Amino acid sequence: MEERKHLLDYLTQVFTIFGITILVIGIICTLLGEAAAEESTMFRLGSGGIPVETVFQYLLTSICVTALRFVFFTDILIKKMSVTGRTVGMLAAVIVLIGVFSCIFGWFPVDEAEGWIAFLLCFGICFVISAAVSAYRERVENRRLEDGLEKLKKKKDKGETQ
Repeated sequence: MEERKHLLDYLTQVFTIFGITILVIGIICTLLGEAAAEESTMFRLGSGGIPVETVFQYLLTSICVTALRFVFFTDILIKKMSVTGRTVGMLAAVIVLIGVFSCIFGWFPVDEAEGWIAFLLCFGICFVISAAVSAYRERVENRRLEDGLEKLKKKKDKGETQ
């Protein structure tokens, strides 16, 4: 049985995605900002920081990604699709979203292969890290649930033997 999500759960997802994204952009800005200043609006301040409008653009992106996650990973709109299909669909939707936002906001030159290669490389690395963290978290939760079930069984066995 799936636990119902509330507004605060979605806000937590939005700000988690937002925080991680800003951290990654901040690191990239520090390392490559000067070289990328002419190529991207995200890095127009060089290694001096992230422009405020870019911060708000990434907040909008985080909201959109959370909405996509809601669409693809709840049974409200998509009832019969495998987890793999949902994951592939969401990844494709996020890539399209970033492409559209890149065109609108000038994040990277969408007409140059290097921009797409850099984006897809960063996206792939972030996806792999995210998937690994999610798998680890699920393993920890499953272990905790198994331990709790084992304790309940022991209590039940003690109660029956008395």
